[in-house]
Amino acid sequence: MFAEFTTALYDVLMAASGLFCHQLPDRSPHLFGVQLPLCWRCSGIALGAWTLLIYILRAHARPPLSVSFVLASLLPLDVAGAALGFWHGSNAVRFVTGLLWGFFGASALLGVVVRACAERPRGGAPCPHEPLPVRSAPRRTPQTWVERRFHS
Repeated sequence: MFAEFTTALYDVLMAASGLFCHQLPDRSPHLFGVQLPLCWRCSGIALGAWTLLIYILRAHARPPLSVSFVLASLLPLDVAGAALGFWHGSNAVRFVTGLLWGFFGASALLGVVVRACAERPRGGAPCPHEPLPVRSAPRRTPQTWVERRFHS
């Protein structure tokens, strides 16, 4: 029963991850001889994005936009260099460039969205990072002596 569940769970994870990851066996990590659902680069991107989330929640800040653009550009440069035949990247390089892209690429995207929302005219549509205005219900006046006594 447990083996059937874990096999089904593995199949679902592989299918879901296959929507955005190529999952080539020679470019994917393996654990106990079993291929993991994400390749090395996608694993780095996911870990980098989670690390950015933790960083933002703890530091209440993002890395500078210029630094984010520079460090995030290493992944497209690595992909382009490999595609043009200048080099053949290793899985370690794929993981590191994915990690940098996940952290700094997401930070750069977030910085661009925040900057665009800060420059929009007042009264425009709300930006994705702004909370929607909370409308409170009108306060009703107490009607009974219990409400008047305990809710004043």
